[in-house]
Amino acid sequence: MDGSRSELRRRPGGVATIAFSRRRPPPAHGPSSSALRRPGRRTGETPSVTVEQIEVFVFKLAHHYKVAGTTDSPGQLPGTDYYREPQWKHAYSNGTETCLVKLTTDSGLVGWGESQAPLLPRVPAAVVTDLLGPAVLGRDPLKTAVLHDELTHLMHARGHFGSFLYDAVAGIDTALWDLKGKILQQPICELLGGSFRPTLRCYMSGLREPTLEGRVAAAKGALAQGYAGVKIFTGQALEKAGAEIEAVADAIGSGPFLAVDLICGYALPAALHLGRLLDARRAAWLEAPLAPQDVAGHARLAESLATPIAVGEVLRSVAEFLPWFQQRALGVAQPDVTRCGVTEAQRIADLARAFDVPTALHVGVCTGIGVAATWQVAAALPDYLIQEHQPKMLPAANRTLREPLVEKDGMLVVPAAPGLGVEVDEEAIRAHAEEHWVVTPNGKTLKQENRS
Repeated sequence: MDGSRSELRRRPGGVATIAFSRRRPPPAHGPSSSALRRPGRRTGETPSVTVEQIEVFVFKLAHHYKVAGTTDSPGQLPGTDYYREPQWKHAYSNGTETCLVKLTTDSGLVGWGESQAPLLPRVPAAVVTDLLGPAVLGRDPLKTAVLHDELTHLMHARGHFGSFLYDAVAGIDTALWDLKGKILQQPICELLGGSFRPTLRCYMSGLREPTLEGRVAAAKGALAQGYAGVKIFTGQALEKAGAEIEAVADAIGSGPFLAVDLICGYALPAALHLGRLLDARRAAWLEAPLAPQDVAGHARLAESLATPIAVGEVLRSVAEFLPWFQQRALGVAQPDVTRCGVTEAQRIADLARAFDVPTALHVGVCTGIGVAATWQVAAALPDYLIQEHQPKMLPAANRTLREPLVEKDGMLVVPAAPGLGVEVDEEAIRAHAEEHWVVTPNGKTLKQENRS
């Protein structure tokens, strides 16, 4: 554990709060090393660097990752790797897909970021190569907030306030923070104000077994491995969904963490019924119960339940989160760093704190780059609640890193090296890159890779 004492509290309206009694530790790393100083500069002065080149990888890994733990692909979309999941009617991929961004400075430093794209990674890739990438060429990577705001404003007059545009910004923003950490010789969490915790308490997200009996066994196994608890994904008929919640809750008992993710799949009456089951179990939260655009419906649900409503993975900015806070439509904020970027994720967490709402970062299917960025931000959150963790995703995520991200006794170990804290395995990324673009002041070039 991280040495802090915390207590989960519920307030009227189903808002979860967490109180800490721990002093912030001093930075774990010293000042910039002399190796980063250029000749003729004063001791301690930060070197001047600029972004010289942007590379974008459309990354696809044949790692099957079913939401419901099935092995077939009903609803396959002809001529694609995508299928429609019958429980939720959303589209999913048969593999791991994403958009990766690499920034190189004139001094040779490299920063990595991820624009999460579980489907259609070519879309954020095109946004980076054709618009956002050229906008950061020649710029100072230390000016993370300035560049973030400039990039997000480029398409505001055209009505683009989120979605793929902000996914693309997130990849560049995270890469800038990785560079910033390497320049200043600090991990990102220290640059965000300091690390509150070297390890992260986490829960197992998703019980990915095809039968109810298998999912109950997986829940028990999660506790045996040291995880704080589990989150169930369900989109079944109401009676079956309720039976699964009761079965898993009975299996793990009243002490461990229990959350349920409805993946935006239910109408208000059904979500209210399931929420009352969770009230009786004193569950941690009910996640994404209704259509993601229905702020008023979530507010009605939050007012009717003691269980907090958790929302955030589909939202990408302070502006998108604000009405949810104003209408008390959520009790746990769940921004996703691979969709918001480091800059906006921290701003969202600050906004949540102003409304007395804790933050529990969402993390979906991504590479080790996105996971590392998430852990860095989580370490710096004062109102941190708990971290989502998908153990079956971690081995595939680690395939993009030279040294793996570590979980130990149910805790996630935050990397302590500068920047993201990890060394990216570019050879592994190139081996699974369907496209590799290089952007310089002379334009963009499509590279040919020898894919495995």
